[in-house]
Amino acid sequence: MKEKTLKLLFYLKRGTKSKAGKSPIMARLSVGRTMVQFSCKTACSPSLWDSRKHRLVGKSAEAVAVNAELDSLQVSVCRAYEDLRKKEGEAVTAEEVKAFVLGLQSDCQGLLYHLEEYLARFRERVGVDRSERRYKFLRVFRGHLAAFLRHRCRVSDFPVHKVDKAFIEDLEAYFAHEKAFKLNTTAGYLTVLASLLKDLYKRRVIDTYPFMGYSIRWDVGTPRYITKDELRRIIDLDDTQLGSYECVSRDMFLFSCFTGLSYTDIYHLTRDHLIEEGGMTWIRKPRVKTGRMCHIPLLPEASALIERYRGIHTRAFRHEPPEGYLLPIPGCDTVNIHLKKIAALCHIPKRLTFHMARHTFASQMTLAEGV
Repeated sequence: MKEKTLKLLFYLKRGTKSKAGKSPIMARLSVGRTMVQFSCKTACSPSLWDSRKHRLVGKSAEAVAVNAELDSLQVSVCRAYEDLRKKEGEAVTAEEVKAFVLGLQSDCQGLLYHLEEYLARFRERVGVDRSERRYKFLRVFRGHLAAFLRHRCRVSDFPVHKVDKAFIEDLEAYFAHEKAFKLNTTAGYLTVLASLLKDLYKRRVIDTYPFMGYSIRWDVGTPRYITKDELRRIIDLDDTQLGSYECVSRDMFLFSCFTGLSYTDIYHLTRDHLIEEGGMTWIRKPRVKTGRMCHIPLLPEASALIERYRGIHTRAFRHEPPEGYLLPIPGCDTVNIHLKKIAALCHIPKRLTFHMARHTFASQMTLAEGV
């Protein structure tokens, strides 16, 4: 049997122009006696197009960028053709190659499609072993990923089998440069993508794990905390200088400074977690994040804050609080906004965040006291 030949030709659709005066570039793909045409999802100035070379002429930024896209598409078409020949032998058509390149085949859904399935499964476990806050973070990532595909790849979805190291690096660069995210924000989003792809690899949706050998970079940094003098200034701050919710945020921050509990652990703190032992009151509860048991002595300052809010039901909770909760902590973002004002009133030249309270407990309440 005569071997089928693959031919790929690029041409300019001069009859159509955008507002910028650019015409779309089309591709004509032939495999044996089958032929199909499709858009290359790029455009150029008609004056730069060379009909003989089927490329842009010159070394302008536009010519270099568009020619690189066409070269990349040509390589993808050749690879798709070879992959299909290995699977199907000679029974390969131009339509099948096009579908493979553009990710249109029915048995291979796109990246966003699988992400939505992943989110749906995650949502079912919220309140069991997954948090609402983490789910919202995943939804935000979904929005950023969709924007990346629209602006960088010019597609509504991306074939999941085509996700590779180059795609990951391009996404990382998009987050760092175009979105101006900090290193740890970018790393957090890449971790979500890695979890999704690992799930797909385990379920044999994809043949390889794209993050294999890829290192996600984190900025470990230096733990930030406030000094005892700065802590005293916050304690001595007059309540009349703060709004009612701002006072609650200040007190919750102080409670974390005196116990080392994270925001979510304070949120879930109930009366059952207070244990009397050896003439002292202890906080004994598993950490929400890790499940490890905490044994923390309840200092007089922390005990006074519990007494201050005992029996007080506020509307500061963003979600329904756990039954028997002790402290009416507002939403974490709200607390951090309030802490900025508190830092300014106390003349603290630091970007005060709730998480700094845990480091303050570790450095000023334990290490500084020789614990």
